[in-house]
Amino acid sequence: MIQRTLFALLLVLFAGAAFAQEEGPLPQGPGVDLVYAKCQQCHGINYVTNSAGLPDFLWQDTIDLMQQLGMEVTEEEEQILFDYFTTYLGTEPPPEPSEDTSAQAEEEVDGAQVYATFCQSCHQPEGQGIPGGFPPLAGHSADLVAADRDYLPLVLLYGLSGEIVVEGTTYSGVMPAWPQMSDAQIAAVINFISIDWDEGGALPPAFQPYTPDEIAAARGQGLSAQDVLNVRPDVE
Repeated sequence: MIQRTLFALLLVLFAGAAFAQEEGPLPQGPGVDLVYAKCQQCHGINYVTNSAGLPDFLWQDTIDLMQQLGMEVTEEEEQILFDYFTTYLGTEPPPEPSEDTSAQAEEEVDGAQVYATFCQSCHQPEGQGIPGGFPPLAGHSADLVAADRDYLPLVLLYGLSGEIVVEGTTYSGVMPAWPQMSDAQIAAVINFISIDWDEGGALPPAFQPYTPDEIAAARGQGLSAQDVLNVRPDVE
């Protein structure tokens, strides 16, 4: 078992050496959102895609190793990850889904569920964040939207890197970009964290929820996480 775990570690490190390669999207299938949410917290998704073709036992060793390195998953989530990896990135993956299947992802989406999948592990269930680690979103997101409607879509699409101050606490870290989320998912989660958690009544009375088309228009700008920091509105 030790030798297998060491081999899995070497495999992950080897995948990291290929970081210059273009990151391809993960194959669509049950559990793909959980893979993005859990894996991209610590490393680029290319660490996963570059490991496609592993046999089942090495995917299990890799999951075990990631848990040793700090990935937190329930037993149910571990099984979902294993099923996804061995099915879609295993030795005999199924064919890619049709465009019609992908289009279904643009239907109405539950923003609370998107938040629970992608954001909750860092920003916490009620958006309270972790002081010094991850900034709070409750209240603060509505302030950002009121100050600059264009800003939060950029954070989701391109990430954020550098020092920010939220409610008097300084945070200096990196939020990964989530371009693999659909336009509908991004619109839904921004609406959820800004409307449902508008604790100070910052949103104007005429505020209109974000739409998938609005998110689509923000894609393709080629911004960096530092660029997003530079356009951050002055809201603490």
